[in-house]
Amino acid sequence: MAHDLIPPPSPAGRPDPDARTPLGGQPAGGGSGSSGDSAGRGGLWSGEEEATRRRGTAALAAADPASASRLALDEAAAVAGATRVASPYRPRFGFLIGALIGVALAVVGGGILLATWHSGPNVPSGWSAWKPTADDRYAAARQIADHVGPRYRLGDGDQLVAVQAGPLQVANFPLSVALRTSATGGNIQLLDGKGVMYTLNGLGPRGSITRGTPSEERHLLLRREALELALYTFRYRDDVDMVVALLPPPPPDKNTPATTAPDQQTQALFFRPGDLRGELAAPLASTIPNRTPRPETLPLNSPEAQRIDAITRPNLFLASFQLGQDSHAFLVLDRPPR
Repeated sequence: MAHDLIPPPSPAGRPDPDARTPLGGQPAGGGSGSSGDSAGRGGLWSGEEEATRRRGTAALAAADPASASRLALDEAAAVAGATRVASPYRPRFGFLIGALIGVALAVVGGGILLATWHSGPNVPSGWSAWKPTADDRYAAARQIADHVGPRYRLGDGDQLVAVQAGPLQVANFPLSVALRTSATGGNIQLLDGKGVMYTLNGLGPRGSITRGTPSEERHLLLRREALELALYTFRYRDDVDMVVALLPPPPPDKNTPATTAPDQQTQALFFRPGDLRGELAAPLASTIPNRTPRPETLPLNSPEAQRIDAITRPNLFLASFQLGQDSHAFLVLDRPPR
């Protein structure tokens, strides 16, 4: 096989070493014929033959380096001007090494990301530091109410409202939601689903708050509490798709007899998971800071107050309970007048 790669002799035949005359006109041997023959056979022709043999060996090694001998590989490297012929497996090993390095870098990067997320005083280890543990949706809702309610207080330190949690029903009548999409000219949406209802009870007449002074700041704090209840519920209960939070009505006017006082309609916040998609995707503390303000420490122009107002105002309704002619009970939600 190697001989097939060696070029054939020149058609002119082997050159006569005695015919070659160096510069100066003297025979190459520089003397007698016998010494010239010896110089020709041991010099010019033997060098060309050796070079031809080495080129053939190099070509053979390059064609099949996997089965070539070490000597053939070294000669091929010498002919090519390199120290060795590259192994045919080098690209394969290079790819494997590159892939392993990439996997190692990905693991290290992921570890750094997790370490960053789970460390530091301002970065929570999860969506919230607390979560309900009950398996039943209504038991979990009661745990949420018991956790959130005591966090909200009046300026004198009294708890703002008592929070009751249960199914979406009144007097054991299951409720369907009838929602008016606009204060005037809107449509009516009838909604049924797996709902939880929170009642924020001020323990005064009709559930009003009798302590402290009514204010916009206190009303906003109640909306903040209702928002926190809804966020906990949707985040940890996949089997709830509606949350209603009934707010306490304003206290009755002390100067107006109870018999002539107008029947003030209850306000309610109504949420579905899609209403709070962005807030549920971020840690709770980014929406509801850990430190709960009091009415006196929640100025309406503060960033927190403006954020709470922007989130809750579109979901604020006037609520009433109605029994249909077929004895079906409805929670009617009307848009408040602007």
